[in-house]
Amino acid sequence: MVQYARIESALYDHYTLGLVGDTRFYVEEARKSTGRVLELACGTGRITIPLAQAGINVVGVDLSPSMLAIARKKVAELSEDVANRVSLVEGDMRSFYVDTPGGERFGLAMIPFRSFCHILTPEDQARVLDRIRDNLIDDGRLIINIFDPRLDWILEDSSFPESPLRKHHEFNHPDTGNRVVIWDTRRYDLEKQLIDEDRIFEEIDNDGVVVRRSYAKWSLRWTYRHEMEYLLRLSGFEIEALYGDFSRGPFRYGGEQIWLARKA
Repeated sequence: MVQYARIESALYDHYTLGLVGDTRFYVEEARKSTGRVLELACGTGRITIPLAQAGINVVGVDLSPSMLAIARKKVAELSEDVANRVSLVEGDMRSFYVDTPGGERFGLAMIPFRSFCHILTPEDQARVLDRIRDNLIDDGRLIINIFDPRLDWILEDSSFPESPLRKHHEFNHPDTGNRVVIWDTRRYDLEKQLIDEDRIFEEIDNDGVVVRRSYAKWSLRWTYRHEMEYLLRLSGFEIEALYGDFSRGPFRYGGEQIWLARKA
């Protein structure tokens, strides 16, 4: 995770645009809640800042100092009244601590954009949910977005002796204007439900010469629909809804899992 953030953070906003409608969805749900909002894995503030601009007090927690540095720079460019609604904290979602006025707890917690998938064991997933529950008011709410695994794709990829290198994304570098190509390769552990991903970043000048190459590694865990439902219930949450997209459409296999739950 740290290596991932260090290499990617400067370019993150230029190729990671989130999921269609997710920012609007989180703002709408936050407006329904009471008190402060807790955003775990807030990254560079893609969701945090629109929440604050909507008049919501938000605390963002992230493991990456470099991601938070970018978020703080963005917050510093906001008007004073909006910036004052944002607090940013470095921390691990399994064990985070936030200092709020009077020890105030949160009306809503959220883990957007599949970041819960970076928690790699069921035991640690339960720790995250327990920590969130401890920080919610009575009847407080939780939103988690994860991807729903496509087993046919996973099995097809797993059938190769060596995982193929695929182009993930291409864009122009925000500072140099050079072309940036991102490649990745994946390995799967079917027993532990893990994806180990290697990613290569190549910056290419106008002559086609690679002037910079960086590498990153990280892992993701996929969680099945009913596994996630059971985990939430076991951790003291009542399920309010499961959506398949941010327009509140029905769950569909192989799409998104967007869970809305309430502290029981």
